[in-house]
Amino acid sequence: MYKRILIATDGSDKSKTAAEEGMELAKALGAQVIALNVVNEVVIASAVRQLGADRKEVEAKLEKAGGKAVDDLKAMGAKIGVNVDTIVRIGAPANTVIDTAGAEKADLIVMGSHGESGASKLLIGSVVQKVLYWATIPVLVVR
Repeated sequence: MYKRILIATDGSDKSKTAAEEGMELAKALGAQVIALNVVNEVVIASAVRQLGADRKEVEAKLEKAGGKAVDDLKAMGAKIGVNVDTIVRIGAPANTVIDTAGAEKADLIVMGSHGESGASKLLIGSVVQKVLYWATIPVLVVR
């Protein structure tokens, strides 16, 4: 059925819940998991513009947080015997999820129904809708 499952994570509780579901599905099917964190380019630009922050420093900090999010999924997979590859990319979240799924030959995308909380929720909340609309492969949205 599914052989390569892309699990999108932002490190939030919702995405961890989605990852748990995706990992269990991968284990049951013997599938490979690709854990993806997308550093939102809009958040980077906003921090640079509004805070006067150095772009490279902002990118590095957000990529480090993204690395932790995907490393957590790798550890989750290791505990239950699921092989997990990790990717952190900078871009528009929905487009990057879809593009990465294609590049990695994923046949299922798993993601949480909501992303981070606070002001970034307004930016990220539409990511699921966009992925559902534009993806050409099945998408599992976990509440």
